[in-house]
Amino acid sequence: MSEQKLEVFNVLNFLNSGYELEDILNEGQFGTFPSAQDCIDYLVKEGYLAGEGGALTAEEISKKYKVADLKEILKENGLKVSGKKQELVERVMPVLNDGENAGDYELTAKAKEFLAENEWIDLYMFALVAFRFEDYETYVASSAADNIQTAHKFCDEIASRALMANQFLVFIDALSAKAHVYAYEGDYESFLDYDLQRYILGLNPIVMDAQSYASYDPVNYANIINLKNVTDKFDFGSLKKRFDKIWLKSNIKNTTVPKKIAYKILQRALDGADIEELNFDIKEKYFNKKFGI
Repeated sequence: MSEQKLEVFNVLNFLNSGYELEDILNEGQFGTFPSAQDCIDYLVKEGYLAGEGGALTAEEISKKYKVADLKEILKENGLKVSGKKQELVERVMPVLNDGENAGDYELTAKAKEFLAENEWIDLYMFALVAFRFEDYETYVASSAADNIQTAHKFCDEIASRALMANQFLVFIDALSAKAHVYAYEGDYESFLDYDLQRYILGLNPIVMDAQSYASYDPVNYANIINLKNVTDKFDFGSLKKRFDKIWLKSNIKNTTVPKKIAYKILQRALDGADIEELNFDIKEKYFNKKFGI
């Protein structure tokens, strides 16, 4: 049920932002619905969408189109044009219902109320998708804080528990999520700080088991893209000084990649170096021997 709630919110939220329903459904993933049309039918049935955008029935098509019209539509779509009118109607139904009327729907008052009540889902999609939706939904329900404060507290608790359980990958996911919560509220300087910490600790794992190491990338591609985007767009002063500050804040007790080397790697990555090659070299020079794998 929670997964369906997430899907419904995303469709309605995009519609409310001015996107066309047909485009949303073409791009969407509807795990709890057999098809995009089933998703539309559900939203109409539950009172979230209203209008004349429903799928045409065979009876409606038969009344609306003459045989010559049906044959013309079939011909334009490379389909067989022979047969009785009822056969033509059945053959043309998928064509006529393929998003033709998708834009005729409007959000109802119930839909807008649903979006307002579940505004936190937008923040979840922006920053917290690394974590289970059901877990965050439960956390939100028990929180008296606003959406931003709740998201920060959630990230902090996840990070704290991950450290205690030596779950390093979960820990750096929490750092990245917290960075994105800051970005969501427009605090890109804090976003930069937390993404820098995620980068630094990615090169200096607190703990790493064989199973995690097998697919581990010391330099995370998405992390580098985030850092590049924010440093290109904003001038927050010397990146080297900020890097040094965040390195100290990270309290690294067991260095894998030395600070000077880590910063040089960051510069290379931001300048467009191949991330896959960087990761191969880093593992060869610093990781393989240390972790004995």
